[in-house]
Amino acid sequence: MRRILKFLMSRSFFFGVMILLQIALFVALMVTFSRVGGVAYLLITIVVVMVMMAVLERTNTNPAYRIMWLLIVVTMPMSGALFYLLWGSHGIKPKKAEDFLRIEHRVSKIMRQDEAVTRAFGSQYPEYRPHMEYLARNAAAPLYQSTQVEYYPFGQDFFPRFLEKLKAARHYIFMEYFIVQDGEMWGRTLEILRQKAKEGVDVRVLYDGFGCLFTLPPNYAETLRAQGIQCFAVSPFRFSWHPSDYKLLNHRDHRKITVIDGEVGFTGGMNFADEYINRKKRFGVWKDTGFMLQGPAVFSLTVTFLKMWDYVAETRTQYLDYLPESAYPASEGFVQPYCDSPLDSENVAENAYFNVLRHAQHYVYLMTPYLILDNEMTTELCLSAKSGVDVRIITPGIPDKPTVFQLTRSYYASLLRAGVRIYEYTPGFVHAKSYLADDAIGVVGTINMDYRSLYLHFECATLMCGSSAVMDLKKDCLETFEISKEIRHEDCRRNFFGLLFDAFLRIVSPLL
Repeated sequence: MRRILKFLMSRSFFFGVMILLQIALFVALMVTFSRVGGVAYLLITIVVVMVMMAVLERTNTNPAYRIMWLLIVVTMPMSGALFYLLWGSHGIKPKKAEDFLRIEHRVSKIMRQDEAVTRAFGSQYPEYRPHMEYLARNAAAPLYQSTQVEYYPFGQDFFPRFLEKLKAARHYIFMEYFIVQDGEMWGRTLEILRQKAKEGVDVRVLYDGFGCLFTLPPNYAETLRAQGIQCFAVSPFRFSWHPSDYKLLNHRDHRKITVIDGEVGFTGGMNFADEYINRKKRFGVWKDTGFMLQGPAVFSLTVTFLKMWDYVAETRTQYLDYLPESAYPASEGFVQPYCDSPLDSENVAENAYFNVLRHAQHYVYLMTPYLILDNEMTTELCLSAKSGVDVRIITPGIPDKPTVFQLTRSYYASLLRAGVRIYEYTPGFVHAKSYLADDAIGVVGTINMDYRSLYLHFECATLMCGSSAVMDLKKDCLETFEISKEIRHEDCRRNFFGLLFDAFLRIVSPLL
């Protein structure tokens, strides 16, 4: 039954429905064309032209995304137009989306930048100050000092430290994850959460309704609530009288956050399933990264969680009540956690990556499980490499999704020609999402280099500058290069049909 449900929720099924609708429409028109053919043709033409105008009018949308929808509407006029109105158009905002925007507006008033921190940062890293200012002004993401960062190159490094801090919780535990799956990792975590809830600790869990559709039983949130743990699924698939609410199903909560007492925060690429700590082998050695924050920067993670909690639970939190009062010892470097939402008009995730590339002078090292690039990102990567910056990208050696892996490889040839170096992680699958530049600045988080992360999902990441964690990230990258295969031009040769398939994948890449 689960396999059938998984197929019914897949993108392949939706494409199949679109094609069947178009065939049914074509047959119906053939039958009735002798009587009302002229009128039907005129109506179809009007609908197609209006939808195409709506697509083209969206000047703040990535061109590749617009081209894809134009092709869908032209090749499947009526069904394509219907699916565009449901999934592609931002013209009619769901009521829930408006609710979230109001929450973000309220939060933006309290997340103010400390000018003393700004001046200190500007004096040490003047070349990166515009990057910091962008996030502070456009993502309600203040820059912090006095925050310690502990970096983990693998899930099995992260998990013991995570359990240790979880057991020490006194007041509250907030967790928000895309995937939660029963097994050793979640089982040991849940045991502690139950105990803490019995002790009176405020334990709250958010999980994505679609990400956990096949990893958790139905109504799992109710099961946890019965055990004293407050829990909600984010955007679960369920019936609504408002058709616009179905548009939110395309916007998944891809964040990974744990906050403990407002003093300790964990984030990075790791979900809660046994492959993330290599207790289960799915695609060879699973490489993922994460880190722990201790200090005032944790407040940004707390607020990121509470925004989503208010959105899902329909509550109204006084966020400043969670501002820690503890004094923290001075520590090296600067930390700037930030998040991105698909419901506003600011493309924070991709712009933050652009800023790292644009300010790099010597090198940029990237890790990503999926390399599905728009024209702007391709241009930035190639321009950096052509300008003499050592740009290197680590991608998986063993894929989790063969079609997406083929699409990733379709970008190799053009990047290699520009001087970008590409490495495939030989031992297995890379799920890490990180940028590193010039021994100075690093970004680690949940944001893949694909359309879904950069445009459609709720995401989070943290910028680190001048801390020891930046050098730990560099050490991890260098060690990963050593056990990876560097891709050469001859590895990218494709026959005619292979090139044709790559071209098709590139066209539909915004949906993958």
